[in-house]
Formats: sequence, structure tokens, C-alpha cells
Amino acid sequence: MSFDDHGAAIDSLPYIDKEYDDPTTRQVVMQMVQDEMKAMSPPELPRDPTHLFKGRDVLRKEYERVRSGTPLPPFDVSRYKLEPPSGDQARNVDEWRRCCDNAAAQLEHQDIRLINLELLQQFGANAWKLSNYQKEKLLESIEKATQKYKDESVQTNKARKYEQTEAGVKLKDFEDRWSEGVRQCIEIQMANGSLESEIKEIEGSLASNPPIDRKHCNSADAS
Repeated sequence: MSFDDHGAAIDSLPYIDKEYDDPTTRQVVMQMVQDEMKAMSPPELPRDPTHLFKGRDVLRKEYERVRSGTPLPPFDVSRYKLEPPSGDQARNVDEWRRCCDNAAAQLEHQDIRLINLELLQQFGANAWKLSNYQKEKLLESIEKATQKYKDESVQTNKARKYEQTEAGVKLKDFEDRWSEGVRQCIEIQMANGSLESEIKEIEGSLASNPPIDRKHCNSADAS
């Protein structure tokens, strides 16, 4: 196990470890993830989120409208109409004054539109070109930054693959040496077991047929 620059523990070599490619192992891993998710408590959500719009009555009312499913009110176009008072309202001075104010506002609005069109005709082309130029430069800088990060990502993946491949070779060598050591230990244990069996057989043979004392035999022959 090693640690990266952020202090995170790294205990896997994705370029070397291929256990996850096995469907059975993948199923076990997914089951472990599901079990862990079941043990996790869901986040607590506020029951009344309208407190988030404290001091913002417009947002709160719009949220309540959307939550209740109430459709938007129709767009009011009456102020764009230039209709004179009719019926009994035709003799109402205040109603005529309101219509005149509305007509003046409409006239001013049209005048502003004409001014904007003249400005657009005079400066619009250059402003559009400048805007396009700025957007192209912004897009170019974003593309360069994106390509830079892609190249860095590729280099990081190459370095990671190289390091893990080198580590894989060392791990394979250590695994072979460990397997060889285990094999030798087993062979030694088997040899020890065989020697212990031979020793037990010899001890049993000596116990049933004790050796003859040669000094005693020589003394008896001399007499």
C-alpha cells in the first residue's frame, strides 16, 4: 500500500490487477457496494424549503406556484393596445388621460426602438465582429486548456501504467520467489517426515532386537 500526493491510500494496481474483470468478482463487489449503501442513512432534507427564500417574496411565491402546479398567468398585452375609451368611459376625463399617457408611452417606446435600430445599423456590424472575435479567442483559450489537460492526463496515465507495469514485474518475481520458498519448505517438511519415519523404524527395530555386547562375548570366548 502506498500514498499519493493527497495522502490517499492506494492499494490497487488497475493495470495489473485483473480480478475485477471476472464477472463473479464484479458481482461480489457490486453486492458489497449495495450492502454498504443500505447501511448508509439518507440525507435529511428540509421539510419546508421556503425558508431558503427568506426576504425574497417573489422567489417564494414562484416556488409555491411551481410546487402546487399552478400554470403561469397569461401575458398582459392590454398596455400595448391603443384603444380609446368606449361607452360610458368615453365621457370620463381620467380614462382619456390614462389612454393618452399610454399612447405617449407607446410613442416613446417606438422612438427608442428606432434609435436602437439606427445605432444597430451604424455600429452593429463592428460590434458583432468584435463579439465574434472575443468569443473565438475565448474558445481558442478553452480548447488550448482542454488539450493541455488531456495531454497531462495522457502523460499521467502513461506514467501510471509504466510504474504499475514495473511494479507488476517485481510482484511477479516476489510471487515466484515466494512460491519457490513454499515449495522448498514443503519438500523439506516431506524429507523431515521421511527421516522421522526411518528413525522411528530404526528405533523400533533396535527395541525388538537389542544389539549384542561384543566385550561380553569376547570374555566368554576367552574363558
